[in-house]
Amino acid sequence: MKLSTSLKAFRFIILLLITNLSKAQDINSNVELSMRGHILQSTVNNKTYQLYISLPAGYNSADTTRYPVLYVLDANYSYPLISSLHNLLDSGQEIEKIIIVAIGDKDQSNTTWITSRMADCTPSNDPNVDAEIANGLNIPVSQVKTGGAKDFLATIRTDIIPFIDRCYKTTNDRGISGHSVGGLFAGYCLLNATDLFKRYGINSPSFLWNNQEILSSEETFITENSEINAKIFISFGSLEPEIMLPSINSFISALKEYDCKGLSLTTQIFENETHISVVAASTSRTLKVLYGVKRQ
Repeated sequence: MKLSTSLKAFRFIILLLITNLSKAQDINSNVELSMRGHILQSTVNNKTYQLYISLPAGYNSADTTRYPVLYVLDANYSYPLISSLHNLLDSGQEIEKIIIVAIGDKDQSNTTWITSRMADCTPSNDPNVDAEIANGLNIPVSQVKTGGAKDFLATIRTDIIPFIDRCYKTTNDRGISGHSVGGLFAGYCLLNATDLFKRYGINSPSFLWNNQEILSSEETFITENSEINAKIFISFGSLEPEIMLPSINSFISALKEYDCKGLSLTTQIFENETHISVVAASTSRTLKVLYGVKRQ
């Protein structure tokens, strides 16, 4: 029996993650994260999330200045990297003054991270992938359930964003960024939440999910929307698994052919970078493309 396209690719990615992480300690065991952390329970999917906040230099709760917000997925590994890059680029005045909110899990074990992100970031359930993840992690398949993107987006909309808006001085200029299945979710948000986000970092996206179903959603989106206000950055490494590339390139091609007022698209292929090694480069470039300050 032939494996589906999505299962073959996700088998590669899942085994890559599991093999690497099984040799490591839990993701943040040796990393001291920002003290500006919040724990929030979703009223939608009942999951508990950990939010980490990176503020721009000069942020003062007493003044009237408000800031755009970039929401970043997979905080359990992405926050230490993006907060450092944020501080560096901000100090060099290379990006706008922004607030970064990284969304992760309260439980930072590797098993929880993998099962949680695969649930939150995938638009539909694939029982074959559920079984593959459970087998790779040596856990019961009942503990794995893909296809929770709708509920995760609703959590961001109804719980996380209102909480951040209450606690920090924000504007309604919001962005979202993710890598791998996080990139898939960022693309899902582009097609389903243009009222919520204006900037999108879609990096190494797993657009082959469930037989590239996002391409059909993109076609519907293009048909129904003649004008959107969106700045989009899509990137991947030249050494990504070849099976991932056709769906990414198809998604990009459709956007390029899409005659839409207000849409700004930038793409980047990072030479000699793999699905894992590309993360640092794509994170830095996401900040520069979406929030870069033009030099005189």
